[in-house]
Amino acid sequence: MEAWVGPAIVAAVISGLISLVVVQLNFRQERKADRLRREEKIRDFQIALRAEIRSELANLERFDLPSLLADVKERYATDKGYSVSVPRIAKHVIFDAIAKEIHILPESVIGPVVFYARQRQAVESLADDMRDPAFKALGRERQLEMYGDYLGMWDVWRDLAAKAEKALETGKIQ
Repeated sequence: MEAWVGPAIVAAVISGLISLVVVQLNFRQERKADRLRREEKIRDFQIALRAEIRSELANLERFDLPSLLADVKERYATDKGYSVSVPRIAKHVIFDAIAKEIHILPESVIGPVVFYARQRQAVESLADDMRDPAFKALGRERQLEMYGDYLGMWDVWRDLAAKAEKALETGKIQ
């Protein structure tokens, strides 16, 4: 009986060590695979957000805001029945889809993207107020002031969109 006890114990110890090594290797491979999936997800989010912001920035940059304000002021001066109207802003499809997971983006990206998105929301809110029937009931001077504020907010929105795009372009996965 004693002759097989020594080899059995050695075999059990070796088997245990091999199992431990295999478990450690599997754990490391899973962590590496998880890290690679996370990095891919971050890259995908950055690419998608950059595309959405770049598209919006192209739209924001094509308008000459001082010229728009001058045209509206002239229209107010010549047409007593005129009240400015503002268009609806396109849905923020990609940002809305990933907003709950924005925390996975690099810190250097989150700030500029959130500032941009908040400014966009502020512009949307003011635009909603300007489409409300109560806006038409305001005095013409107040309507013009609000429209000037709206265009000023657009200008800030455009700047923040450019900063967000740059952050997404240069943001590194940590």
